[in-house]
Parts: sequence; C-alpha cells; structure tokens
Amino acid sequence: MIRKRYRLLLAFLVSGCAACASAPVRYYTLTPAGATPPTPIQGAGITINVRTIVPVPLNHGNLMVRTGETEMTLLENARWVSPVSDELSNAVRLQLQRRWAQSMEPDRLHVFTQISVNVDVERLESELGRYTLLEVSWSAKLSGMTSAPSDITVSHCVFRAREAIHSGFAEMVEGYQRDARALGDAIFVTLTRAGDINEVTCGTWPRISQ
Repeated sequence: MIRKRYRLLLAFLVSGCAACASAPVRYYTLTPAGATPPTPIQGAGITINVRTIVPVPLNHGNLMVRTGETEMTLLENARWVSPVSDELSNAVRLQLQRRWAQSMEPDRLHVFTQISVNVDVERLESELGRYTLLEVSWSAKLSGMTSAPSDITVSHCVFRAREAIHSGFAEMVEGYQRDARALGDAIFVTLTRAGDINEVTCGTWPRISQ
C-alpha cells in the first residue's frame, strides 16, 4: 500500500504540472554545498584523477526513478547540473582528497604524488521514498613514488551502496551523495591498506543503510 502511494505521488509530480508551462526546472548535483577539499596536512598533498564511465541509458541530464518492476521514468523538471559521469567523478575525487588530507599516516603516504581511479557504473537507480542504489566496479593506481621501486595497482574491485531515503527529489540526491562518499571511502581504505604490495585484487565492498 505504501509503495503504491509513492507511485501515485510520483505520477502526480511527473505529470501533474504538464499543464503548467511555467513549471520550474530544478537542478541537482552530487557535490554538497560548500564542499571544498580541506587543507592537506604536511606531506599529504596529492593529485587525484577520477574517470567514470556510465552506460548511455543512464548518462543523461534528467534524474530517473524506478516506478515499477520493469519501468524507469525520466523526470522532466529534475535535472543534473552536469552529466552523471562528471557528477560522480567530482564527488568521489572530493571525498578522496578529504580522506587523504586527513590521513594519519603522512610519512608512509607522502611518497605518492598521484591517484588514478577508473570507475565503471553498473547500476544507478532509485525509488522515490525508498532507496538509492549505486553499483560499480573500479580499479586504481598509486604512482609518483620517490622512494619505492614501483607503483601500487588495485584492480577488480566491486562496490555496492544502498541508502534508505524518504520522500522528495532532494533527499534522493542526498542519498546518491552518501553513496558517492562511501565509494570514495572504500577506494581510500583499499588503497591505503595495500601497503607495500605492488598489485592487489579486491572483492566486494557492500554498504547498506536501512
């Protein structure tokens, strides 16, 4: 019954303003307000590059929600500020910068000057009033070492985050923001645990918020 109620509400939000030519378009971003990288602690500065690949059906300007077992609906008046791939890349990069700057192991980590991350999005979906879901595979490399013989590569990693949300498109985007931050945390933890191992293969990193 509750699920049906949310579907009816969504149908109203999507189509109820069809007759209103002046219905405002709202733009959303995965970068929280005021989100700027903190000042790095001594020796923790690093260049971070994140490249995100999103399947064509998902990489568009409009937000999209699940409205049934086999149906996804584009929201005409709710749009991303930039392509989803750019939104995810920026959000993950900011979280990695934040975690790196706050790292308590500058002596071990300062020998690296660059992180290169590749993210392949497999699922990016939400259901209004219920959840947001982000599933990706990713790989990364720590490079630019000045006192070690080789780079550190982490590959074949899988990440899945599901955030419980309530009503509203803004809260849906906030759920995606938490998903992206959790992905950044997972990448940071995996990389920093790699230590002196030159190549690491990792498994699944699940995050589920009830």
